[in-house]
Amino acid sequence: MADWIVFSLFFLAGVGTFFVASQLSIFGDAVKEKSRASSAFMGAIIGVAISLPELTSSVTAIIIDSPDLAVGNLIGSNLFNIMGLAIFDIVYRRYQIMTHATPESKMYGWLVIFMTLVVVAGLSLTLPTAVFHISYTSIIIVMLYFIGSKYINDRTDYQGRKVKKENEKYSDYTYKQVLVRFIAAAFAIMLIGSVLTVTAERISVITGIGASFIGSFLVAISTSLPDAVSVGTALKLRNFNLGISSLLGSNAFNLMILAITDAFYFRGNLLQESGVANIITGGVSILFILFVIYSITRNHKRAGYLIPSMLIIVCYFITTYFVFQIK
Repeated sequence: MADWIVFSLFFLAGVGTFFVASQLSIFGDAVKEKSRASSAFMGAIIGVAISLPELTSSVTAIIIDSPDLAVGNLIGSNLFNIMGLAIFDIVYRRYQIMTHATPESKMYGWLVIFMTLVVVAGLSLTLPTAVFHISYTSIIIVMLYFIGSKYINDRTDYQGRKVKKENEKYSDYTYKQVLVRFIAAAFAIMLIGSVLTVTAERISVITGIGASFIGSFLVAISTSLPDAVSVGTALKLRNFNLGISSLLGSNAFNLMILAITDAFYFRGNLLQESGVANIITGGVSILFILFVIYSITRNHKRAGYLIPSMLIIVCYFITTYFVFQIK
C-alpha cells in the first residue's frame, strides 16, 4: 500500500471519528433522557463504548506479539484523555465545568487511581502468575472494576430516580430508536478505531519512529479521538457531568481491557514484558486524576481555577519528551 494512502486513510478515519463520536454522545444523552438513567451512569456506559477502539488495537498488538504496544496504548490513552479534559476545561472556562461534576464522577476518578496503582505495581514488581498465565494484577483489576462500578452505579441509580424527567430534546425519537442509534454508533466507533490503529502502526514503519513510543502516544491518541469528541459533544450540550464521567468511565474500562488483553497473551506476564516507560506514563496518569479530583472538590474561585488544567497540559508534553528519550 502506498504511503500516501496510509496517511489519507488515517486522516479520513480521524474525520469520521468526529462525526460518529458526536452521534454517540448525542444519542447517549437521549438514552439517558428516556430511560431515567443518571448522567454519571450513562457517562460510564458511553465510556465503555468509546473504549472499543482500544480493545481492538490492544488485541491486535498481542496477536503480532507486541506487549509493549498493547500496554502503552491503553495507559497512553488514559493520559491523553485527561489532557483532553484539561483542554476542554480551558475552552469552557467561563462555565467552570469541574464544578458541575457529581460525587459519583469523583468516585470514578478514585477507581481509576486504584486500578492504575495495581498496574504500576505489576509493571514494577516481579510477581508469579496466578491462574494459568493470567497475572495477579489482572485478577485484582477485574475485581476492582466490577466491585467499584457496581457500588458507584448503585448510588447513581438511586440519585437518578430523584431527577425530574423531561422528555423535550428528543421527543421525536422513541426509546428503541435512540438505543439502536447509540449501539450502531458504538460499533462504528470500533471499526473506525481499527482503521486508525492499523494505519498508525504503518505510519510508525514509514517514519521510522519506534513502535513503543507510537503505542504510548500516536496510537493512544488515535484510539482516544472518540473519547475526546464524545466528551466535547457532551460539553457542548452543557451536560458537563456526562462529559466528565464518560471520560473517567472510559479510563476505568481501558484498564479493564488491559486485564482482558493479559488473558489473550500466552507467552508470559504481559505487564512484565512491557517497557519501563509505561511505569512513568502510569504514574503521571495517576497525578493527572488527582488534579481532576482536586478541581472537583476544592472551593472554586474565579482566580486560579485553571491552574490544575494548565499543569496537566504542561506535564503531558514533558512526559511525552521523556518517554521519547527513553525509547
